[in-house]
Amino acid sequence: MYIIHEGEILLKEKYGSTSKERFYVKPPEQGNIVIVDDEKLSDVLGWFTRVFLPQGYPGSVSKDYISYQVWDTAQAFCSTITGILATQEVLRGVGVGDTSATPLAATVTWVIKDGCGHLGRILFAFSHGTYLDAYSKKWRLYADTLNDAAMCIEIALPLFKNYTTFALCVSTVMKAIVGVAGGATRAAMTQHHAIRGNMADVSAKDSAQETAVNLIASITALFIISLFGNSIIIFILMMILHIIFNYFAVRAVCLRTLNEPRFLQVIDIYLKQEIIANPCEINRNEPIIFYQLGPNLLDLRLCGFQIKLGYSIKKIINQQPSAAYLRKITEVYNDKKYLLLPNISKRKMYVLLKDEAVIDDILCSYFHAVLLSIIVCAINDYPLSIYRNSVDPRPFAQVCHTLQSAEWSREPAENSNSSSFSRFQYEPSQDLMIYVDKIVQKEWFRIRRGLAHTGWDLSKHLLMVDEWRVCCQSIANTIPIEKSLDTIRHPSGKMISFGEILEEFEMDESSDKAFTIEPEYSTMKLPGRSKLIKLETAECQMSNEPEVAPSDQIKQD
Repeated sequence: MYIIHEGEILLKEKYGSTSKERFYVKPPEQGNIVIVDDEKLSDVLGWFTRVFLPQGYPGSVSKDYISYQVWDTAQAFCSTITGILATQEVLRGVGVGDTSATPLAATVTWVIKDGCGHLGRILFAFSHGTYLDAYSKKWRLYADTLNDAAMCIEIALPLFKNYTTFALCVSTVMKAIVGVAGGATRAAMTQHHAIRGNMADVSAKDSAQETAVNLIASITALFIISLFGNSIIIFILMMILHIIFNYFAVRAVCLRTLNEPRFLQVIDIYLKQEIIANPCEINRNEPIIFYQLGPNLLDLRLCGFQIKLGYSIKKIINQQPSAAYLRKITEVYNDKKYLLLPNISKRKMYVLLKDEAVIDDILCSYFHAVLLSIIVCAINDYPLSIYRNSVDPRPFAQVCHTLQSAEWSREPAENSNSSSFSRFQYEPSQDLMIYVDKIVQKEWFRIRRGLAHTGWDLSKHLLMVDEWRVCCQSIANTIPIEKSLDTIRHPSGKMISFGEILEEFEMDESSDKAFTIEPEYSTMKLPGRSKLIKLETAECQMSNEPEVAPSDQIKQD
């Protein structure tokens, strides 16, 4: 150890983002170099960091890493204790300690139990594998809850002495599902936390943390069993804490990739408040437990339709077999990389993707589908929160109110009947679909820029998209495609948006530029009226740029 009161500092090193520093000093009147370590952390804490945290922590992981790991460690501790308490009853169920039980009977029971687990793992991966990426938070929580349910069956085995094998098979299938869902969602979480491409290091250190916790929890469980026996009260307490800690763990994660519930919230806030919410704000309010349950479908509640991406045309043709209808749709979206086909009888909005569609086209098509769904609900007088009972309606809400009185925006639905699910009487006209398309082209440009500015990752998405694609070559052989910018521009030559539409509503009636929202001539006249409609909307025009959340609220990942 060197004690230097003065000297020339030649170089200084710093270890990552930690407080560990190292100085290379030339003492006065000497030619050698002295190394001086300045480590503010204690040796024990530094060793703990190197063993259990990824290299370069905290700069090598996302900002929500430590909060997630704290809750994840707590739930793993509780899970290990409940697992050991349940294992004692499983061993009794297969014959351990029973003098009348034979090794062959115990072996057969164990093999059948494991066989059911293997089948359950395969079937669950087949049926739900595609959902695990998009809804990683939900399935992470569901997996641990299902694991607790399986352990409840195991600890209750003494109550099912005549059905021990069946009960063990059921619990093993449930645990097999837990293994698939838990492992897949853990990998998704690891990928999110590893921001330097250090996924293997983050995964290895997570395994080290879990091993250490399991060791401590196992010793604690042995102490509990020896002191209190197989206490059902302790089991229930640990199970409740396990679920609570899991919920806090998934809530602590701030994912920056758009899945369906997060994207729907972003769109809803944008249309109602004209701001782009940052990822942490959306993640805090993201539905996890009760998403996709019956009438609580998030897309059905916010825009009145279920959005279906990448489905086959066959599903729509069976419900709307008219060739003229399909030709009309292709004409509307001939310069887009997707097509929108609304099914008002079942309130489903099908998004047909072309084979050249990329990530930006898929995100834009979803936004387009939401806007068209809301407007279809508006022309059918179906109440939605975005335009219902609004004291100070935003521009898009005012557009919806105006379209409700526009005759050109609708046409009677061919398959409308009183027994249909939605009971909608009108479907959007071709003019209305063209009009909505013009709005989307302007608004999506602003939304995309706002999403990138607030920290959303637009290089990928987690929307549920089926694999069917419309082949552009076959469409080009039957319907000529003339790519012209004029097809998506206002007659004045500029792109239009919500605010600009409403602003021009208020121009003088005698002006040639005055218009409301007729798609072809940019004017709208109601039957029996000779004057153009005017709306008093100057106080709530949409700004040219989307606002973002205040800087103190933005927490970029």
